[in-house]
Amino acid sequence: MIGAARPLEVPLRIASRRFWMWGLLFGFFTAVVISNSIAAGYIDFPQFWAAGRTVGTPDLLDRARHGAWELANGVSPDLFPYTPGTAWLFAPFAVFPISVGFWLHAAAMAVLVGVAGWLGARVYGLDWRVGFVVAVAWSPCLIAAAFGQNSPIALVCILVAIEGLRRDDDRLVGLGVGLLLYKPTLAIPLLGLLLLRGRWRALGVAGIAAGVWYLVSVAATAGDWAWPVHLASALGVYYGPNTDFNVSRATSLPGVLVGHGVPTYVAWSLALLVVAAALPRLRRAPLVEAAAGACLVGLAVSPHSLNYEAAVALPFILWMLGATGTGIREPARTWLIYGLCAAGLMLLLALWAGMSSVGIAVLVLTAIWISGWQRFESQPTIGQPPRYDGAEQLSA
Repeated sequence: MIGAARPLEVPLRIASRRFWMWGLLFGFFTAVVISNSIAAGYIDFPQFWAAGRTVGTPDLLDRARHGAWELANGVSPDLFPYTPGTAWLFAPFAVFPISVGFWLHAAAMAVLVGVAGWLGARVYGLDWRVGFVVAVAWSPCLIAAAFGQNSPIALVCILVAIEGLRRDDDRLVGLGVGLLLYKPTLAIPLLGLLLLRGRWRALGVAGIAAGVWYLVSVAATAGDWAWPVHLASALGVYYGPNTDFNVSRATSLPGVLVGHGVPTYVAWSLALLVVAAALPRLRRAPLVEAAAGACLVGLAVSPHSLNYEAAVALPFILWMLGATGTGIREPARTWLIYGLCAAGLMLLLALWAGMSSVGIAVLVLTAIWISGWQRFESQPTIGQPPRYDGAEQLSA
């Protein structure tokens, strides 16, 4: 006999039926954006397609050769600003024409968003359905798929690392952080946290992964053993114009300020102040909370963080729901979730206005976590029936 489905426990002052409805609404919103990606030339995906086509050759890293190859193959010239070995991940999609590769890539990223929702729910003690809906509703997660980007990969790596922290398994932590080195700017916050908390074995595993990335990247660049130097040189030229171009999509304090003409030293001084203010919380908070906070602070102070990269704020949003023993009190967390939904819906409108609504949300959440506003502490509920601080379980 098949038992009745377990009721969905939503840790918010939102009825479960409305919770599902909002999740589907945001999924539909992203589907509309994806459908428009074709008219926009598949947005960022051609750059990854080109990297997949040129991986294993000198054309991948040399900016002049890479640009010439792209021009010859109908792609706008641009730098591939990742650890070169990352290009191997896109080689399977580059076997196909751009149009087919884009849809296969978008499908793969959408699947990873679902995996992240399930894994995040496990890490933060939530019903897997809650994790799934929150992952879909936090628009940067699926917007990455729509834009031909890959932040869902980073999100899964981060959650693997945090799951390792939850289990106290340094090998799993190091593996997650080490894999995340495909995009070092996203790995640095967790590496800093591990250093701050003295997780030396995890750092050792991440160091081994870094060595593997180095060797894989040598192969990707056809034997360029000095690829870190050449990549750093190319990024130095790339950073300024790219920051100016993407200022309306920036989610970090330096990105917004430098993009609007504020002197670089002022922007970075403010970013360092944010990091300094976050250190007490990073030192003392429970590790699964501190890891989510580190990723959030990393977004806020990154030299280059755009809308789709805000997908890595998902662990913090799941932490807010309060099933791990710390979180945000009600009714503040329900109102914050409403605000995050609004930021997602206003994403495209905000681009026209010249400021990222998601970027504003990231900076607000960072300030909330550092200040401790509406934060509560109680006994953890992981492995027990969820108990949510002040949440009303509304009927459907």
